[in-house]
Amino acid sequence: MKYIYYILSLTPFITPTHSLLKEVIQASTPPRIDLQTPKCHQTLFTHSFSNSYGSPYIGIYTPPPPEKCTYDTTIFNLSIVSQGRQYDRLATLWLDDVEIWRTSTAMPTQEGITWSFQKDVTIWDVLLRDQKKKRKIIFELNNVVDGDRYTGIFNVTLEALYFSDGYGGLTPADMIYPLSTQSASSNKTSLFSLPGDDAAVDIVLPRNAKTAVVSVMASGNAEEEFWFTNVPTGYIGTFPGNEGWLYGYSPFREVQLRIDGELAGVSWPFPILFTGGVDPGAWRPVVGIDAFELPSFEIDVTPWLGILTDGEAHRFELGVVGYDGLADDGIGTVGENWWVSGSVFVWVDGESEQTTAKGLEIDAPSPLFHFQPTLGTFTTDNGSVTNTSFYFSLNATRSLKISSIITTGGKDRQVAWEQDVFYSNIQNMTDYAFNQSLAMVSSGSYSSSASNIVSTYTYPMNLFSAYKVQSEGATSNPGSVLCLVDKSKLTDGIALLPYLTGISTGRGTLSTRQNVTSDYHWNRTIVQGTPGLDKMDGEMWFSSSNSPGSKAGVTKYHHYAKDKDDVLIVDREGWSTIRVPPTEPLPIVEGEPKV
Repeated sequence: MKYIYYILSLTPFITPTHSLLKEVIQASTPPRIDLQTPKCHQTLFTHSFSNSYGSPYIGIYTPPPPEKCTYDTTIFNLSIVSQGRQYDRLATLWLDDVEIWRTSTAMPTQEGITWSFQKDVTIWDVLLRDQKKKRKIIFELNNVVDGDRYTGIFNVTLEALYFSDGYGGLTPADMIYPLSTQSASSNKTSLFSLPGDDAAVDIVLPRNAKTAVVSVMASGNAEEEFWFTNVPTGYIGTFPGNEGWLYGYSPFREVQLRIDGELAGVSWPFPILFTGGVDPGAWRPVVGIDAFELPSFEIDVTPWLGILTDGEAHRFELGVVGYDGLADDGIGTVGENWWVSGSVFVWVDGESEQTTAKGLEIDAPSPLFHFQPTLGTFTTDNGSVTNTSFYFSLNATRSLKISSIITTGGKDRQVAWEQDVFYSNIQNMTDYAFNQSLAMVSSGSYSSSASNIVSTYTYPMNLFSAYKVQSEGATSNPGSVLCLVDKSKLTDGIALLPYLTGISTGRGTLSTRQNVTSDYHWNRTIVQGTPGLDKMDGEMWFSSSNSPGSKAGVTKYHHYAKDKDDVLIVDREGWSTIRVPPTEPLPIVEGEPKV
């Protein structure tokens, strides 16, 4: 079978690991049919991350010399080995001040785990191929090792594979500008932390720019990791007997891009469940959707080029907002913290000296919200009232359109960026919110003048968690969590940057679903379960179809897996699509409030 050949083709380029290590996987479309025949390859770094907070790996990226290696495709292969007890950690990879890859780690075991993941990074070709500038490669993985409790060290190897795939029309961006803190010169990563930072950068674009796209990366951390389970701030004290359990600022999040103060586009983000998320026992050996490659979102800002090509600096600003029922427009701040960065990809018209435009129209009204809360109460004989449950629904919709007519090379072009987005979040919680049910869906469409294809997405998720925590606290005494989750990611359309670069020539579809039931009993470390008590059943479907720009690209791919109690019992993949069943309402178990 061809897919077996693909797996075996990775072997020469993955750092050897001990045969007893458990392999952890995330389903994804392979970046290429095989990886066995690169024109050249190199190990970019091998590094161990132990007590690594504020101490990223710093190296120099040197592209292959053109006289020795002719290539048009670059694929990075990330391999990680870890053994011991450890939390899941976020990691970011940078070329100077531009974020290339955001990933997270699996939680290791005492026996040890390993995983590898491949990412096509050809869209950053202008940075990767530059022979004149020695660019820093920075990989940050903040980790803590403290003796007998948290012992897991992450041993990381990053390799680059270069291929000559003979694209019919490869057109990488001519320039890439960072939207970041630009801290590489100080040997630091360049993430903005919101809402505290001023996440704005002034950029002067070339006068002959003909196409511009902003790529945005954003993920919630700390009190914002499970933003989709948060409640409106006025309700965080609903259960006084469990103070501090509920986080505020609502379960709605919008990532915004503004240009000179005007809204240019938004992302209503995909809800990531990291490998320590809700229930650490639920995500091994199959991690959650997108855990190894957190998704970015692209916004076509070509309609703005009439303004942006005037030779002056213009402000690109990133922001993250939530729902606030007390605000006139329903928009409010969020908690700490969101890590965000972005990049501006620009293509220029070599035959034109000046891009001009007319008729810039911005139609971006505020989102519409509908919030409906219901409190369940109990009244004692003496008349005191206690809250026993909290049910609420929050719906939101937004539409925006930015359009203009731009002139490049003496030719007029009607250009536009349009978005329509919808969000629904229904929650019900009982037992002082230790029992919490969630039914959520985020969906939308977007279109760009780069293509006549309207792209769509739907992110449904049903989640139930029931915690049993001793009064002394989770880290003082053992506790447990029962978790049921059924979530999907469904997309249909084009990915802007691969399409404009020529890696993709048209429509692609993705359907993936993960259904997990896990009963996890932690000890004082939280990151370690209890043998004999922990139970887990999981099932995962993945199916994609694509329009690759070269014969080496993958047109169809599927992956199906079942895991039980940390063991992969079914693992099938191949070069075809499969039916992915839809997300379903969760089965009702004891203590589960209905949504």
